[in-house]
Amino acid sequence: MSVLLDRLYSFAEKRPDLEIHQAQNIDCWGFLLYRDGAYQIHINASVRDFRKTMILVEVLGEYARRRRQDRARALAGEDLSNREMIVREMMDRAWVVRFSKKLLYLVRRGLHGANVRRPKENRTGGVRVS
Repeated sequence: MSVLLDRLYSFAEKRPDLEIHQAQNIDCWGFLLYRDGAYQIHINASVRDFRKTMILVEVLGEYARRRRQDRARALAGEDLSNREMIVREMMDRAWVVRFSKKLLYLVRRGLHGANVRRPKENRTGGVRVS
């Protein structure tokens, strides 16, 4: 597993109401589900680590949006028109994108986990072979 994916898993494991499962036979890359008072992230185990990382970042953004939305609903019990609901949904989607980008940046920088390990300086400048 990649270092970035490991950091995202360790970051998500700190949340008491969040569980991550890897499933073998699902028809999508991953999704978020709310069941039994906890959020569950299901990720397709057969995809590459890069795709798992991108899906996990996106789903963690959706998780943060839903938690934020639940808190806002608890505070204000307002009725919205259809147009206002659409505008709010578009604003929420934009918020998820910004949150996911920021989360990925912070995790890559090592601010939510172990320090960043830089590659050794003896690179040849060509294609990296691992």
